[in-house]
Amino acid sequence: MKKNIIILIPIFILELLSIYYLKSNYQIKQIIWFLLGLISLFIIVNLKEKYLKKLSIFLYLLSIILLIVVLFHPYTNGSRGWLKLYKFSIQPSEITKFSLILISFYLPNNTFKSKILYLLSFLIPSILTFIEPDTGAVIIYGIIFLYFLPKFFSKKEIFIFFIVFIFLIISLLYLYIYKKDTFIDIFNTSIYYRLDRLTSFKNQDNMQVNNALISLASGKLLYFPEANNDFFFAYLLSKSSINFLFILSSYFLILLILIFYKQPLSNLLFCILAFQIIENIGMNLNLLPVIGIPLPFLSYGGSHTISTFLMLGLALRKFNNNHSMN
Repeated sequence: MKKNIIILIPIFILELLSIYYLKSNYQIKQIIWFLLGLISLFIIVNLKEKYLKKLSIFLYLLSIILLIVVLFHPYTNGSRGWLKLYKFSIQPSEITKFSLILISFYLPNNTFKSKILYLLSFLIPSILTFIEPDTGAVIIYGIIFLYFLPKFFSKKEIFIFFIVFIFLIISLLYLYIYKKDTFIDIFNTSIYYRLDRLTSFKNQDNMQVNNALISLASGKLLYFPEANNDFFFAYLLSKSSINFLFILSSYFLILLILIFYKQPLSNLLFCILAFQIIENIGMNLNLLPVIGIPLPFLSYGGSHTISTFLMLGLALRKFNNNHSMN
């Protein structure tokens, strides 16, 4: 219980920074998201495991339905990743992250059928999310997939899996670099330009990144569309350099607690948060490509805030021994 309270201290610091520096029209909403996140965390930590297991199936099916529905919605900032509900928006890929963790944790691992179900449970949402497009969410699906891989496959099977995966990546890169016309014929123009964006981001004239770098250098914030979301880190640093110390210290404490927490899913959340922190700060500094990864507990947004608290609830709760990771 003490560890649960301790980990909330740096989270409170980050959320207070977020709420304080957000524009007034976003502050009330972010407070609501934060409170809903805390309630979600409390529910997940204390929910009886039999109900949590039932919830895993329901949430997974719901996330797949929402991922399909969102493809029929209009584009917003170059993506169809949001469902509009009155004055609020829901991002199905955030629900999917949480549901994939649950379904993987409770899926039996002793049959060939389980292996097929495990592969399909990730393949279906990954394809749907990639079509949106939301590359960042797909990468996080991949982190979750790799974490649970040893539960369903032997070391030999995992080795074969990675050999095949590396071969496919090399083949893909060969087509992309040397056979561009063939690549476009197979995967279409959209996927070519998305891969091009990932591999050549250092040479691109990206307005969001350029404005973030200028704001850091000058101490002023130029306008760019995602100042409250993906580029909120640059905004905070442009306001005060001391924020950098608060942010890094808070994240370091959160990750340190997760390392020593010794619960079945704490290491997984460590990996997810570490990736999001490194990627978001890296893309703010133009060191990594922009793939739409928000900064945990700082960036504005209801879906990813609640999703992160839900995953934190899983990392902090105790599970029955018969469901522990192998």
